[in-house]
Amino acid sequence: MRFAVIIIGIAIFAKNIAAQDLEKIGKKDMLKVNGGLNYSSVFYHADGIENRRQPFTYFVSGNISGNIAGISLPYTFNYSNNLLSYTQPYNINCFSPSYKWAKAYIGHTSMNFSPYTLGGHLFSGAGIELNPNKIKFSAMYGRLKKAVEYDFENNNDINMSYKRMGYGASLGYDWGGHAIKAIYFSARDVINSLSFVPLNTQITPMENTVISLGGKTTLSKNLTLEGEYALSGITRNLLSSPELNAYPQNKMPLLFSVNATSQFFAAYKGSLGYRLKLFSINFNYERVEPDYKTLGAYYFNNDFENYTIAPNLSLLQGKLNINVNTGLQKNNLKQDKLNTTKRWVGSASVNYAPNMKWNFNAGYSNFTSFTKQRPQEDPFFRNNLDTLNFYQIAQSANFTAMHQFGNNKSKQNIMLNANHMISSQAQGNFNTVPLMQSAQEIPAVVRNLNLSYNNMFIKSKLNFSALFNLNEVIAQNTQIIYWGPGINIGTSLFSTKMKLSGGSTYNASIANQQNSSALFSHRINLAYSPKISNNKIGKLNFSASVIYLQKQAGPSVKGFNEFTGNFSANYSF
Repeated sequence: MRFAVIIIGIAIFAKNIAAQDLEKIGKKDMLKVNGGLNYSSVFYHADGIENRRQPFTYFVSGNISGNIAGISLPYTFNYSNNLLSYTQPYNINCFSPSYKWAKAYIGHTSMNFSPYTLGGHLFSGAGIELNPNKIKFSAMYGRLKKAVEYDFENNNDINMSYKRMGYGASLGYDWGGHAIKAIYFSARDVINSLSFVPLNTQITPMENTVISLGGKTTLSKNLTLEGEYALSGITRNLLSSPELNAYPQNKMPLLFSVNATSQFFAAYKGSLGYRLKLFSINFNYERVEPDYKTLGAYYFNNDFENYTIAPNLSLLQGKLNINVNTGLQKNNLKQDKLNTTKRWVGSASVNYAPNMKWNFNAGYSNFTSFTKQRPQEDPFFRNNLDTLNFYQIAQSANFTAMHQFGNNKSKQNIMLNANHMISSQAQGNFNTVPLMQSAQEIPAVVRNLNLSYNNMFIKSKLNFSALFNLNEVIAQNTQIIYWGPGINIGTSLFSTKMKLSGGSTYNASIANQQNSSALFSHRINLAYSPKISNNKIGKLNFSASVIYLQKQAGPSVKGFNEFTGNFSANYSF
């Protein structure tokens, strides 16, 4: 029964693949093939420190796509000697044929139904997307994780995992400013996929089923409403003893089987928007219950509730734009944790472009959080940390100004970018924000200033730029300043077939008004695209780059030299 939707979708897809564009049969453009092959390598060597990466690494990737009478048949592959430990193969192969409004996913690929259900998780199998007119249908089936055995050599289960299979479908319908969408996703670990499971391991076979219903509607000409509700049922241990009969209430009786380790969680969000020509405002709400989880996503935030409001204003015929986004976030929704955190999030940005030569941007954000520790519920135990509540503030302001000028011989611009950030943390015996005067503050200040000048000589294709950076960090009675200039020069040769560029930067650091260390960075880049007499053969591109770092020794810093070279070749047709 669970496979019914997927089987129907595959049948529809197969029917439409058969009904290809017969008018192209026998014509010149019936068959089209394109693709490419890319090789890149990295050479590395360090003197004075241990190597921070492999001495030699190479990557090979390629793709080929055939189009037969309107049916697209793409194929991609990747390979590298930089082998890592993953629960999915590192060398990824994907085949994604498409025809008009139908597309298939075959191999190691990913799909996205929604953040609460299937959210971009890699799987090895097959999927399909159908978007005929107002209907949108998606389905998938495959392996989400491969089985990884216990590591006997190192005696640990860090990478151990059961084989996990998953499947799901999404069905939506859009019409006249209205839409509705239903999603079903399920994943289950294969219990006998591991040959050995240690008795003391915390890794257990799991099962998960998620259903979701969402939609949007236009309430009036300028008023829109949209939202989504998701319910996730998860069993954390399929091997739970049947003698444990304290089963939870099954909220999905026809779709999910429960045992003593099963739980259900909900997540929902909504948005109400109002639009005018020069003004718009959005009211957003999102709530994700504690421990909400879906096996269709790698990571998921839970146990929070958000209220946000986002007005936007456009003035002076679109030359002046003002955007504001502010709201409140809190956690510990069930009041069962020791800490409760409330955050006020606010940001505002202003963009002003009076003409083609000038552009100004300014922004401000304020993120505030208040964490209150709850006392231990033990009359014979006194926790002295009960009163160590935290109040944190992070403020950031930025400003950018750019001026463009020049003539027919050269195009120039000057850009100034400044940023000021303040972060403070207070702790002490207080329960609410107004009682902060009894707390000890631990502030941190970060300031950045960047000034750059660019000049492009049109006739000679020569580009010159100069820059200056200044960064200051003040934290816990320590002041650290980073500063330094830099230059870059680039040009085009052989009728723009070759591009050559290089540059150097100098950065010095000063700690508490004493010179600490300095770093020289030198770069050279070369790109070459030779002209091929027959364009039908394809195109070739070569590139190479060298980066050489010189770290000078300081009072407490060890000096070193570091070389990194890159070479790549690309062929496309």
